[in-house]
Amino acid sequence: MSLTHVVAGLSVGGLAALGGLGLITVAAGQSGALPPRPPACVSSGPVQGLSAAQAQNARIIVATAEQRAGRAGAYIALTVALAESDLKILSNPNDPAGAAFPSQGVGHDHDSLGLFQQRPGWGSASKRMDATESTQLFVDALLQVRGWQSMTPWHAAQTVQRSAFTGLPSAANGGSRVVGENYLHQTARASTILRVIEGDGAALDCGGAPADALTPATSGAHGLPSNFTLSPTSPAGRTAVAFALAQLGKPYLWGGNGPGSFDCSGLTQQAWRRAGVSIGRVVTEQLLDGSPTTQTALAPGDLVMIPGSEGTLASPGHVGMYIGHGLVVNAPRTGDVVRVVSYKSFVSKGLSGLRHIS
Repeated sequence: MSLTHVVAGLSVGGLAALGGLGLITVAAGQSGALPPRPPACVSSGPVQGLSAAQAQNARIIVATAEQRAGRAGAYIALTVALAESDLKILSNPNDPAGAAFPSQGVGHDHDSLGLFQQRPGWGSASKRMDATESTQLFVDALLQVRGWQSMTPWHAAQTVQRSAFTGLPSAANGGSRVVGENYLHQTARASTILRVIEGDGAALDCGGAPADALTPATSGAHGLPSNFTLSPTSPAGRTAVAFALAQLGKPYLWGGNGPGSFDCSGLTQQAWRRAGVSIGRVVTEQLLDGSPTTQTALAPGDLVMIPGSEGTLASPGHVGMYIGHGLVVNAPRTGDVVRVVSYKSFVSKGLSGLRHIS
């Protein structure tokens, strides 16, 4: 993964306010222990209506949150940061520890710091005053909210932040009866900013499989042999493979979750989602899904993790789906399309893990 970014084309049932972005429910993260934090891919450039500092903070928030909580999580994080700090890293005289770090303004809300106005219970001042680390803290909390994906974004935001906008009228919330109304007021602005960042990132190369590790399987359409037949596997595995192969020829997009484009882990997640099985959004999460398997026991639908162009053996950056007959379907990299390659070429630069999902 490089220091560039594009966000996923994914929305959730509670994101009706986004309008026209599609309503797809996503399983983000895993229950229990939080998954490893993959590196973010951050774009750069101006965003209309924002200062340079605000724009870069927005890009960091989107890149960081999207990698672990999908597009929906990035959208929620943006609405919170807009409401809490107007996308500025704020110091606070009530917490002198924050003065040791660069700031873009001064806040006065209790002893809250940073983009998300997090109090000391969230973490150290150094983390709360850092755009990436404070976003990670927010995502940590969001992923622990059961059912956040089906909530309205402002309700999910309120559940994490516990602001004065509880739905019960009070002097502190101006008599509001709407849960998370302070976040609701930022949804249109957050949507606009998110779309800009999406557009900027669409052509950037944010990693994937190294080009020299991907040998086309055959001269057939997108590498799929014309006489391909699916080997015996579980009903769920059959459904997952069928979905993945139906995406052949669709373009790679970093963070893409379909239906028009995919990144590597977006393709495998959505394929297994079609089969009724929820797996993590990013490769490092999928490395923990299902159960380990071996090369000799590979079955169609199993996931194959490799370092990719910027990952490592211990922290893989690319994933494909084994489809049998020594073949892997994957969304390779920016500028390429979903296609079938040989398993041998796919793992030629190293194998990080093999996972049997169902």
